Amino acid sequence: MKRKTSFPLAILMILSLEKFVQHMYVTYAFMEDLGNIRQFVTLDYRIFMISGFLVGLLFLVSFVLMVRRNRSGLNLLLGLALFDFIGEFVAQGTLFIAIPLSFIVASLIIVVLLVTKNSLVQEDEALHSGTN
Repeated sequence: MKRKTSFPLAILMILSLEKFVQHMYVTYAFMEDLGNIRQFVTLDYRIFMISGFLVGLLFLVSFVLMVRRNRSGLNLLLGLALFDFIGEFVAQGTLFIAIPLSFIVASLIIVVLLVTKNSLVQEDEALHSGTN
């Protein structure tokens, strides 16, 4: 029997895939210095390149966990979004940052999770108990 995916969970899955693709692209951009990206970060670009690659892989892991309806996928996604959110301030070296798409998507993930996490967990528990 195929399980129905709620709208908030579908949005979170799409956003986690977007973050995976974005982190892989930025990792490549650091490797090739596309658009002279290395000059725009405050720390050694290799720190951002390696951490971005690892965080990107973890966004993919969160997606897989959400597809499997494993609640830890939501927790992982929230942690990664917070890491990404804070990382923008670290990368730019100021509290008054330019607002890139990455920041907006991380913020959206955080808001959707904070607003819907309890209902997502309750839906999941109902599915597993057979009451839905």
